[in-house]
Amino acid sequence: METVLINVEKKSDIAFLVSLAKKLGMSAKPLSQSEVEDWKFAQKIDEGMKTASVSRSSVMKALGK
Repeated sequence: METVLINVEKKSDIAFLVSLAKKLGMSAKPLSQSEVEDWKFAQKIDEGMKTASVSRSSVMKALGK
């Protein structure tokens, strides 16, 4: 399964795209702004999980503390 995120300005565009996806036999669901932010945050976490272990001091330094 692959996923496509499309940003739109008008709600009518969302309805059109969801309707089109369903007519093409695909599933579609509009996401709220907070759901998109959560998804982006999860992507950053996944990227970080691919790196080696990091010391607490390195994390605190990166956070500016």
